[in-house]
Amino acid sequence: MATSNRRARRSPAQWQGLIERAAHSPLSIGAFCGAEGISTASFYSWRKRLGAVPPGAAVAETTAEDDAFLELGMLGTDVGDSARWDIELQLGAGLVLRLRRR
Repeated sequence: MATSNRRARRSPAQWQGLIERAAHSPLSIGAFCGAEGISTASFYSWRKRLGAVPPGAAVAETTAEDDAFLELGMLGTDVGDSARWDIELQLGAGLVLRLRRR
């Protein structure tokens, strides 16, 4: 008999439980998701859908080993054309992406 590769479907209540366990876990979100066998994209999607983003989470989770997203908003849209900003992303293997508005 062949085995099935289907992934488990989780209810919103099960996702809420996973999100709460992750919040109290000493592991990074990436490590927690790996241990649970779930993708980080699914985790973040469900956390956003359920409104379970803990205060300060964006700052606490933006580490090199996490697949975190940092919301920058609409850079410079409120202050006109004189708004300046610099963003530098170190991608690894010596690759650097620099974005500037002067």
